[in-house]
Amino acid sequence: EMKESVRVYLNLIREFMITDFKLKYQSSFIGYLWSLLNPLLMFSVLYIVFTLFARFEIEHYHLFLLLGVILWGYFAEATTNAMLSMQAKAGIIKKINFPREIIVLASNGSTFLTLLLNLVVFFLFAIMSHVTPTIKVLLLPLYFVELVLLTYGISLLLSAIYVRFIDTLHLWRVFLQMGFWITPIIYPLTMVPQHLQKYILLNPLAGLINQMRDISIYSIVPSITATSITIVLCVSVYVIGRQAFRKMSPKFAEWV
Repeated sequence: EMKESVRVYLNLIREFMITDFKLKYQSSFIGYLWSLLNPLLMFSVLYIVFTLFARFEIEHYHLFLLLGVILWGYFAEATTNAMLSMQAKAGIIKKINFPREIIVLASNGSTFLTLLLNLVVFFLFAIMSHVTPTIKVLLLPLYFVELVLLTYGISLLLSAIYVRFIDTLHLWRVFLQMGFWITPIIYPLTMVPQHLQKYILLNPLAGLINQMRDISIYSIVPSITATSITIVLCVSVYVIGRQAFRKMSPKFAEWV
């Protein structure tokens, strides 16, 4: 019986993921290409501005910036879409009894597919820039697991709150706009005054972006301390998000 339940839930996740991915680009003239164009257009504007007007002396700055934009874009899109997916699936929530986490997981999974497409573009850019990934790139999956856990944890927390308070979506969009500039995406962490760096790194996404750049662009293995801190922060956020979601989910059918 348990095997059957798992199979049903996996099928449900797959169907939700495919539906979410298709709906995102439905009626769009260039369809799935938008998943590649969005971060590239953002990257292009920022690159022009910050190489012509505010020059940073950073080796392979175009790759530094592109990877930051891609990772931030995944986080922002996944967390926002998770809330929207709760709204889109309101009818199913009211009618069918199933673990509500599946909706958030499928939504995140759909956005993760876009991230994978964008990473292919990033590594093509890297190879064209004569930055060939070394064997250290095999460490990247660990950091992607952290990123997925962090994003899923925050998505669960926001989705649970959003079902109760619809303004959460608007507040989160404002927070993401501020967060983009507070997080070292267009500038290196070393530009932040030394005494403030530890506060910036309390944001696990800042640490993750830093560490993933080090591995994929500069072939530097992050320190065990830095990696351990981000692991603890990401797991903590996931646990908090999951607990909040499970506590509030029995009321979802009533709130939506």
